[in-house]
Amino acid sequence: MRSLLLNKYLWSLTLGHFSIDLYAGAMPVVLAALAGSMHLSFEQVGLVSALYTLCSSVSQPFFGYLSDRFGGRSFASIGLVWMSILQGAIGFVPDYQTLLVLAPLAGFGSAAFHPQGASSANIASGERKTAGMAIFLLGGNGGFAVGPLIAGLIIGGMALTGSLVLPGMGTHGTAVIAIFGLLIAPVLFFISRSSATAASAQRLPHAGARVSTNKAFSKFAIIALMLVATLRAWEQSSVSLYVPPFFMSSAAMTLAEASRVSALILGSLALGTFFGGFLSDHVDGRVVMVISFLISAPATIALFTAQGTNTYLAAVVLGISLGSAWPPTLVLAQALFPRHAGIGSGLALGFVFAMGGLGNYVTGFLAERIGLLNSLLVLAALPLLAALFTFALPSHKAVARGAQIARAGADVVSAEPVRS
Repeated sequence: MRSLLLNKYLWSLTLGHFSIDLYAGAMPVVLAALAGSMHLSFEQVGLVSALYTLCSSVSQPFFGYLSDRFGGRSFASIGLVWMSILQGAIGFVPDYQTLLVLAPLAGFGSAAFHPQGASSANIASGERKTAGMAIFLLGGNGGFAVGPLIAGLIIGGMALTGSLVLPGMGTHGTAVIAIFGLLIAPVLFFISRSSATAASAQRLPHAGARVSTNKAFSKFAIIALMLVATLRAWEQSSVSLYVPPFFMSSAAMTLAEASRVSALILGSLALGTFFGGFLSDHVDGRVVMVISFLISAPATIALFTAQGTNTYLAAVVLGISLGSAWPPTLVLAQALFPRHAGIGSGLALGFVFAMGGLGNYVTGFLAERIGLLNSLLVLAALPLLAALFTFALPSHKAVARGAQIARAGADVVSAEPVRS
């Protein structure tokens, strides 16, 4: 534990993860503000979110391959700068068509950062991979949590006292939010360059070897892992996107007030990610996942039906339960490709983001037909299905044994002399 807390490279990656995901956390608030000024429907908002997340996801395996093959230290900083500039410009779009183009382009910054960041965090963590991944994910989820608060404050303003009000900047406040990432990017770059761990983590062992999967995973187990990741991502993404408009319409909250509910969910999710990672180092990750999913279902219903203080309590429980399942899920995905953690990270994170984006569109589509409340209550079924498919996943011991066999085989192949 002490070595992880003193691991400069791991913490620099965590800082970068915080920065890049701050923008993703702010996006639902930005879209809620744009929806009001541009009179967008739930389905239109869902489509923008879907395209944004698809572009930040489908290219992640490609960036993961580049990271494994050549070393991708600069990808993180460049991706953060790219996303900062384009997301800062989103608040100035003149029409819906421009928004449909600019938002997806911004997503490529996230795609460049995540595979290299996650695979390097995996290597930098040594034997404490799930705990190290929990720290890395804590940064991202912390950014998700702070994003709505910052966006709500800058865009919507804040009542300081009964008579003193801090005015918001409207959607043009996205330019101010962009400054944060532009300041962090060079810090991330130079810290990673000066770290001894970074040098050894830039290129994975056997990165040029043929891509093969962990034999502990049957074909059905691979499908089950994809479904678990999809269902969890769908719920988290849709809750994050539609909580602001739901509470603004049903509870007559202001944008800033609804943003605080989002921040509470995402902050609790960050806390759950941290604890879920450390728990999974001591018990089988599947146990953590099943318990987390079973708690998430009733917490989802409570979030959208409870009143007063119970709403905030449900937000905390839902965030912690959803977050706890994520570290063991991601580590399993990385273990699927023992010699290519960048590809595993890219596929896992990219697939999760893509499915979350498509889920947002489905939820918005349903909201236009059965009402927003009913479409959000449907989300409660997703973690129950995820818990069911978790039983098809291999055990932690089987996965570790399969990874050792794969790496040993690669060592034998790489040690063979080249014959002309």
